[in-house]
Amino acid sequence: MINSISKEQESELTELTEELKSQYEEHGLDWILDDLELDEMPIWNRSQSLERLDEHDNLFKVVQSGQLLLGSQLSFAAQETAKWQTLRFDSARQFELLTIRVDLDESLSVTILQPKSYESRFIAAAIWQVYLYFVTLFAISLFGLFIYIQVRDQVKRSSIDKQLLDIAKAPDSVRLSVPKHASGDRDLAKSINEMLDEITDLHGNMKTMSVGIAHDLKTPLSRVANRLQSMQHDINDPHLIETHLNHASNDLNAVISTFNNLVRLNSIESGQHKEKFVKLNLSELIYDLAQSYLPVFEDSGRTLEISTVKDVICFGDADLLSQLICNLLENALEYSNYDAQVWLRLQSHTGSALLQIGDNGPGIAKSDQPHVFERFYRADISRSKPGNGLGLSIVKAICQVHGAKLDLLPGQKGAVFNIEVPISTS
Repeated sequence: MINSISKEQESELTELTEELKSQYEEHGLDWILDDLELDEMPIWNRSQSLERLDEHDNLFKVVQSGQLLLGSQLSFAAQETAKWQTLRFDSARQFELLTIRVDLDESLSVTILQPKSYESRFIAAAIWQVYLYFVTLFAISLFGLFIYIQVRDQVKRSSIDKQLLDIAKAPDSVRLSVPKHASGDRDLAKSINEMLDEITDLHGNMKTMSVGIAHDLKTPLSRVANRLQSMQHDINDPHLIETHLNHASNDLNAVISTFNNLVRLNSIESGQHKEKFVKLNLSELIYDLAQSYLPVFEDSGRTLEISTVKDVICFGDADLLSQLICNLLENALEYSNYDAQVWLRLQSHTGSALLQIGDNGPGIAKSDQPHVFERFYRADISRSKPGNGLGLSIVKAICQVHGAKLDLLPGQKGAVFNIEVPISTS
């Protein structure tokens, strides 16, 4: 499946270069710049280029007579046919990229560098998770055999055999019996049972994730299919065709948004953003961001109270911390009542800072509170609203990568989130 997707990506990139060459012959270089969106930012330096790759965007290079006119300053070569390459760009990371070059005339060429498609990355990640799951199960089986060998002189063989068979039939519920005596055997049995519990949780998370992805993709893709049928029916009415295209585009953007959030969530959880951690003024970041939201809250009929102490310094990634705050403020905008009060407070403590974002809205049901940070989980009150249930999962991942403690305060009228962020005293 991955090979098929890669071949399709090569074919699409080849078609794009043929289209570029055709449009250049008809409209000239200005059309190329507009289509590749190079007119607003003509030159991308090394940092901007790597950031585009992190965001899964294409890189372009327009060269005339050996001189870079527009696009990325990164050095990479390409042939006239689409080819996969593994490139590092003198960094610790490596990127698997599809490259191609199209010669527009004798002196002018355009080189395109394209990351792997979302579908290919997602399927590869899913296969890797399934592989780890079965490898872990195999390791558990080896541990079970080891237990059997160690305790066969102390426990009847028939009892051990029965326990192993029972675990094989129901690994999610059956566990090894823990001996009352022989502390070594007891500790080992407890460790195996704890490992089985973790595997069961992993299996449950994979099932929840699969159901969530299927649920989030089924509805918009079904609507796109219906729109295509309607377009076929209304092929002679340009106005209806435009309406169908707009709706289909919105639905596909929802699908892409789900993939983007999944890729970003996996990227955050992998810890690769720690390479960009710097010392920053958390007070200024929070205050400036909250100020930009004041008109939004006012237009929505809600109030935003801002209270921050000055010069709280922490070590982290400004973009990730900004996304954390935006996600929680957007959550308050989405689910609080009209004329609700929302607050953002930053207090300084010894060794840490307490960031609190809350509202006096309807809050989160007690039965939903233990699950709000799980991927794709959506409480009953939010199922009628658009979204993919990944916002608070991203908040949790950002807190974990910064070593921050995240809590949803119980017994509150609304939804109140406390985030304890380690601060820098040097």
